Amino acid sequence: MFKRNKAFILLPLVVLLMVSVGCKKGTFDINSVNPNIPSDVDPKFILSGALKNTAASLRGGDADYIELYMGYYAVSGDYIPQTQTLTYATSTSYYSGAWDDIYVNLKNYRQMEVLAATDPNAGYYTAMAKIMEALLFGRLVDQYNDIPYTNALEGGVVNFPTYDKAANVYDSLIVQLNDAISIINTTNNNVNAEIPGAYDIMFNQGNANSVSAEMTLWKQLANTVKLRLALNMTGASGGSAFIQSALSGTSVDGFLGAGSDASVNPGYSNSSEAQQSPYYNDMGFSTSGAVQNQESYLRACSYIVNLMYANSDTLRLNQMFAPASALGVVAGRPFGSNVSVGQDNQHVSGMGPGLLQTPSSAAVILPACESFYMQAEATADGILPGGLGGAASLYQTGMEESFRLLQVPNAASTADAYIASQPGNTFVNTLHDTTSALMVNTIVNQEWLALCGVDPLTSWSNWRRLGIPSTLPVSVFEASTATHIPYRQTYPLSEYSYNATNVQAEGTINILTSTIFWMP
Repeated sequence: MFKRNKAFILLPLVVLLMVSVGCKKGTFDINSVNPNIPSDVDPKFILSGALKNTAASLRGGDADYIELYMGYYAVSGDYIPQTQTLTYATSTSYYSGAWDDIYVNLKNYRQMEVLAATDPNAGYYTAMAKIMEALLFGRLVDQYNDIPYTNALEGGVVNFPTYDKAANVYDSLIVQLNDAISIINTTNNNVNAEIPGAYDIMFNQGNANSVSAEMTLWKQLANTVKLRLALNMTGASGGSAFIQSALSGTSVDGFLGAGSDASVNPGYSNSSEAQQSPYYNDMGFSTSGAVQNQESYLRACSYIVNLMYANSDTLRLNQMFAPASALGVVAGRPFGSNVSVGQDNQHVSGMGPGLLQTPSSAAVILPACESFYMQAEATADGILPGGLGGAASLYQTGMEESFRLLQVPNAASTADAYIASQPGNTFVNTLHDTTSALMVNTIVNQEWLALCGVDPLTSWSNWRRLGIPSTLPVSVFEASTATHIPYRQTYPLSEYSYNATNVQAEGTINILTSTIFWMP
């Protein structure tokens, strides 16, 4: 796999200063004490750097392998085929940053939480750390199943952390998110509480929000993460009880609303490549305008391109992908194709302006459209109140938010007009969705489409629990024998190097047959 190493900020000296210290992939030790965070640093300084690191991992390339699985991207015809990618015969070094980078990031949040706990006026920092830890630990479970959790971040005390059962981690994450919301509510009544202000580069960039509005958004993010965990449990044993517990009380503050993406911007710019927004840096262009490595290696997959053409969704299509230079229109390539003639980079599209946007654009961690699609599914399923009519309304807002996220002009009215133009098309319009199953199918298909280049992990989870999209292709590479895409990621080399006894206790992992605990 052709992939750049990334450097991560472990401690910012000022909130907008973008300086990094190295964390080389393949050498990370989950058990090590992080020497880059002094024990007495103010939590606010950790907050901004930790949020930036989250964006760098989630939007900077660690999830690119899932984009391939989900029919979004294909490997360029300009490169010699990489067998491990095209046959799913991946090794412990394959996209190991999806584990290594996240655990480094989790150490940042845990240190912030520990430091904040010693200050009676730092409650907001404790809560934000807990919410981000829950978001990231949840993502680890959804890729790897069992993970080090209970004592994973206690390097120097517990040097070889055991693996917690994934179901137990999920249970604990709900408790942690509820604790975070309770801490925010308590801190709201503390007149001496320290206000994060501009150090909160997620929800109060440049003091744009009052502290009340800022913290309401954090509570809504916590609820939206709980909703994501709950939906993953819809087909799992004991799922009903988990869902009821997870969503209890979420109506008080609600979920992320229209225009309220959970997004990070520490001051991205085109001054240097290190300062570019992470998706742009991964999939776009250098400061001089030259293509980045991934821009030339990962291209549009014919599966999503053909589906969007078939459903007349050309406005979003042309925002997701740029016209192929030799054709003047968007074109894709089958994942696994070994054909080079007519499938080189002159004939296959790269990323478009709605995904790349600019080097200074915010990095979206959890978009509002995803919040609404998830609310729509939960409502259609009876998990949330509102029935099919309420689900249809939430779905429509999700579509509007998807158009907005991709910067389609007049997003809301354009999305509404698009839906109305497809009255008999159940891939787009819920008009004829008379049952919960039909409604969910429409919602989740469109969620899959909307999350291309944004959050492929949620799409992967949806496919693994619901089988949607039902026509998702496997690699067409001649040496591939897979009948479906992988179910999970393998544990990384760092674990087999530094925590061998505990990772080996998990047994042999086969990404095509080993499952995540919540899968039906």
